[in-house]
Amino acid sequence: MTRGDWLDLTVLERKKYNCLSEVMDLSRQMGEALDRNDDVSLRMLLAMREDPLLQLRELKQAVEGKKESLSPEDRERVAALEQGAGPQGEEETAYHGQAGSVRRLLERVVELDERLNRRLAGENSFYAGKK
Repeated sequence: MTRGDWLDLTVLERKKYNCLSEVMDLSRQMGEALDRNDDVSLRMLLAMREDPLLQLRELKQAVEGKKESLSPEDRERVAALEQGAGPQGEEETAYHGQAGSVRRLLERVVELDERLNRRLAGENSFYAGKK
């Protein structure tokens, strides 16, 4: 795989991280608004969170499109890295590190979202019945 391909994938992962960071920040603010019983702020924050979530969807499609444009061998290598294989070389190390950061932040965002959703929706939560 070329250096440019790795760079493209790494940049897309960085953009995903930035969007997830924004979602995390807005979600934290939503939790604070819930604590204050501030429905106006909560609704505003919920609406604001939609934009980075839509951007994440677009970035996910861009990553998938980039992966599809790679040779089968290169796709296998990217998949191996995503499954925990050790990186080889500077470009793979940069991608592997960024993708790992995105994965860890996503896990934290989902955990916070689940707590918020359960607080807001109770038995009607999207997460009801899970765990």
